[in-house]
Amino acid sequence: MTPEKYYELRKHYKLVKEAEHLVKYNTSNKAVDMIKFVAFKQKAGMMPQEYIEKYGDSWKD
Repeated sequence: MTPEKYYELRKHYKLVKEAEHLVKYNTSNKAVDMIKFVAFKQKAGMMPQEYIEKYGDSWKD
């Protein structure tokens, strides 16, 4: 595994864990939770649930 591939997979893993945490603990429609969702979307390029579906098992090759 090349260093670039490792860092890419590590980045995805970190973002998946953050997305899982957001989906699990930020269930209300309060402004604070919406800000966290928007911040994640800006960082990852999509909403947490979509990110989990796309990259949830990406490092399990």
